[in-house]
Amino acid sequence: MAGQEMSEPRPGTPVTVGDLEIEPIERSVVRVENVCGVIVVVAVKEPVAVIIRSPEGTWRVDLASLESSG
Repeated sequence: MAGQEMSEPRPGTPVTVGDLEIEPIERSVVRVENVCGVIVVVAVKEPVAVIIRSPEGTWRVDLASLESSG
């Protein structure tokens, strides 16, 4: 079991403020390594996008594109 990694974007828990709903799209990364005969598991959850819904419309903000342009 050498260096297996799983990554899957999925919706997070939405937050509603007035007429505005903000829903994160999260990526969970789970990495499994065999280090000196010991199984080591590292899990990280990170945001990859945000979906914003309002009466005026719906927008998706891709956080990776903001990071690379900043």
